[in-house]
Amino acid sequence: MSAAAAPFDAVLPSMDFTGQVAFVTGAASGIGRATALAFAAAGADVALVDRDGPACTPVHAQIRAMGRDALVLACDVTQAGPVRDAVAATVARWGRLDCAANAAGVEGATRPLLEEDDALYDRTMDVNVRGVWHCMRAQMTQMLHQPGGGSIVNVASGAGLVGSARSAVYGASKHAVVGLSRSAALQYARQGIRVNVVCPSGVQTPMAERIIASFPDGPPSAAGARYPLGRYSTPQEIASGIVWLSSPGAASAIGSVLAIDAGFTAA
Repeated sequence: MSAAAAPFDAVLPSMDFTGQVAFVTGAASGIGRATALAFAAAGADVALVDRDGPACTPVHAQIRAMGRDALVLACDVTQAGPVRDAVAATVARWGRLDCAANAAGVEGATRPLLEEDDALYDRTMDVNVRGVWHCMRAQMTQMLHQPGGGSIVNVASGAGLVGSARSAVYGASKHAVVGLSRSAALQYARQGIRVNVVCPSGVQTPMAERIIASFPDGPPSAAGARYPLGRYSTPQEIASGIVWLSSPGAASAIGSVLAIDAGFTAA
């Protein structure tokens, strides 16, 4: 078949984010760090948002070495005011906000429900749910007032798709992120804002190391072997999904929940 007769454009949509601005929470380490670097590698300028601002300094240096601009913003996502200020600082620097990846989160605790207390519940829900809620509200407010809208990808977990035998509160928080994201996607899709979710599980991050170390029977000798893939996912593999969901190639992804979990939820 000739190119002229092809029923669709054979050229895939671009993954080039040159001229765009990405806002990444939890950017100092793990999935957030990998996502910030992935956006920069694709051409975006990046706001590096983390409760520990100085911890983003090495990421900032890496992005500048790529020839992209970066801005470090110390921000506690559980507080609405600082989140609004971080978005405002991003817009003041670059004039817009095209993509957001809300990766900040905490792991809860590995213990039965009856051993999870109010303090653990409050901290887990505050960071994992309230933090995403604050971020989406500030990000969407900006995206509604600029040409082209924008894309938001929230990081949930495989524990947001199935029950959690290790932490009921953590699992509940990630189910809430999925539900919150899908509802926001339905409400704002026709106004140019796409909201989607990635659900990783078993990723080689400092958080995963803390979770494994907290197992009551001690850390398994080869924890990654229990996944169908036979190993943990890498932060870069999760970041690639986030960047794709933020790209024109995912233009019809609205409220999608993408499991990148080494096969964890396929079983």
